[in-house]
Amino acid sequence: MDTNSKKRNDNRKTVYYAGSGLAIGAAIGMIFGLLLFENLAWGCVIGSALGLLIGAAIDALGSRETDTNDKEDA
Repeated sequence: MDTNSKKRNDNRKTVYYAGSGLAIGAAIGMIFGLLLFENLAWGCVIGSALGLLIGAAIDALGSRETDTNDKEDA
């Protein structure tokens, strides 16, 4: 019965936020780039970089929480 519960936990979906952060950051960066810098390209670059950093940070925090939960279960 123990092996069945382990198999059930391994079938969880993994969600990565770095890609979503990149896309959303680029879109928001373009808007701010046009409004603040009057340059679409720089806004897109800055927004993409910030979105990627924020998405990667969320991914790292999420994996840290699942690692600690897995250690507590063992």
